Amino acid sequence: MFSFDARVLFRMPVTFNCVDLQNCIENRLRWGLAIGMTALLLVTAAEPARAADLATPYQVRLGSPRGDSTFSSVLTNSGSMVNAEAQYSGGQSDPFESINRVTFAVNLKADEWAIKPVAQAYKTVIPTLVRTGVQNVFGNVADIWTSANNLMQGKVREAGTDATRVVINSTIGVVGLVDFASDWGYQKHKEDFGQTLGVWGVPAGPYVVLPLLGPSTLRDSFAQIGVDVHASPFRYLADPGARNSITAVRLTDSRSRLLDREKALQGIALDQYLFVRDAYMQRRQAQVLDGRSAED
Repeated sequence: MFSFDARVLFRMPVTFNCVDLQNCIENRLRWGLAIGMTALLLVTAAEPARAADLATPYQVRLGSPRGDSTFSSVLTNSGSMVNAEAQYSGGQSDPFESINRVTFAVNLKADEWAIKPVAQAYKTVIPTLVRTGVQNVFGNVADIWTSANNLMQGKVREAGTDATRVVINSTIGVVGLVDFASDWGYQKHKEDFGQTLGVWGVPAGPYVVLPLLGPSTLRDSFAQIGVDVHASPFRYLADPGARNSITAVRLTDSRSRLLDREKALQGIALDQYLFVRDAYMQRRQAQVLDGRSAED
């Protein structure tokens, strides 16, 4: 029987330790990204003229650069989505559309059968006050990495604000359970290493849909899986059970916050894949540019 050791190509382990849920998911995603990157290199090698197209930043109408307001505004205004789609230039940023659509469909089914029911039960059973506290704790931890990314982007004032938020909420707010910093005027930001790479001039590259994680780009995928996940202090807990529990709670809480918003998406008589893709790309470009136009 023919056998092939893929480690020769990628120097990665082909076995995964699923006792640790987070590492199990990350290892599988790294394999997917390695295969996707190889496919991209083969395409660009075969058609050098397309290399510039694949690196072309996505040009769409810009929206609010912070939080989730961009996505919600698109959901409530189908006209803005049509405008964004009209500006989508010849599929240059989505060369993997056929594969992306399959992953998108699988993600929807996985969400329908497993993730969404858990999120619905979580929202029904857990009191709002407790869920708010959970969100605040995860948000407080995220502020640490946001501060670092703002600093790497040269935004010293924002980095200082984020660091101040962490100090206030970690002490007076009892490890972040209460967000006193927002009440006191310290604005919350949301930055990740994908945005930092974008500020540094790294192009977004093709749009990709990651298993379970959803919409992304080649740049953001490597930033998220290769760097962002290592920035969470929860990752370094010695007990795999504790890490798994925290990962499960974080994902469930994040999904529960989208339950109301998805009703608007399901009611739109347009291609859901195109809608999510355009909304995501619009939002990411707005976050990288901090609300400035691409010409500024």
